[in-house]
Amino acid sequence: MKAFLRTLILLALLCPLLSPAEEIGESVLAKVGDTVITSYEVRVASAEEEAKLPGTLTQKERMEAVAAIRQETLEALILQELVWMDFQSLKGKIPAELVQERIDTLVLSQANANEELFRDRLHAMNMTYKDFQEKVKRQLAVEMLLYDRTRRNLFVTDGQIQEYFQKHQSQFATPLRYRVQVIMLPADGEGQKTCGELQEALAKGADFGELARKHSQGPNRDKGGDLGWLETMAPALKEVVERLTPGEVAPAPLAMGKDIYLVRLADRQGGDSPALTREVQNAIRKILEDQQAAQRLEEYKKTLYTKYPLRRY
Repeated sequence: MKAFLRTLILLALLCPLLSPAEEIGESVLAKVGDTVITSYEVRVASAEEEAKLPGTLTQKERMEAVAAIRQETLEALILQELVWMDFQSLKGKIPAELVQERIDTLVLSQANANEELFRDRLHAMNMTYKDFQEKVKRQLAVEMLLYDRTRRNLFVTDGQIQEYFQKHQSQFATPLRYRVQVIMLPADGEGQKTCGELQEALAKGADFGELARKHSQGPNRDKGGDLGWLETMAPALKEVVERLTPGEVAPAPLAMGKDIYLVRLADRQGGDSPALTREVQNAIRKILEDQQAAQRLEEYKKTLYTKYPLRRY
């Protein structure tokens, strides 16, 4: 819902004026009233989101992600045209000062308040300033009508918040994490001997961090063997750590690969049952409002689909 509306709000303002499909040799994907939406228009509108895709995706994953983005963009463009038609049928008006306020904001963000530079950029996109004003006016109309149909007078009760919290408590729990120290030694005879000596020293009250600095062969020896706060760790280490209380050293060394480890749990945080604080209540309220808005949007779209001519190709 959020991503869809964000796409919708940005499309008309960020895209240049597009040539008719017959002039650029692109396929027609949809026709809303007398407006044609082409594959070229969708590609231009989706380019920014596509550029954000991580480079680690496989070719198949990228193709699937691009297809999903373009489909979402097409739906946003269709909805934009339908809402604009609805706004016109209602004979709605957008105050000129509101249009200018939006333009001033765009000039500030896109051209550091340099109107001449902004006009040059419009010219580079084959768009006149008047054309741009009309696009801003139209987009404001779409935003205002969408807000009126989907988000005006949303209402969430305290009971609904409580019910959601009871069903989704884990969503608001603080993640369990551990502060772990280790002394790493080779699992050979000498390492085993040193390990035994260190265990004896620890039993007599020696400082774990000092022993780690002197004897550990791990990369964190200079930090007293401190691995920092860990939410995930190797299963074998996790099994040991979960049995310890803060400040406790594991009674037996942990063997992993060619090394053995003396393990100390320095501290533990999180994992407690979450409380329904004011912050959590506000977060839940927003979730439920977004759900209501999404439902309203689907209902509004169904109305638009039956009210105005729409053809997909």
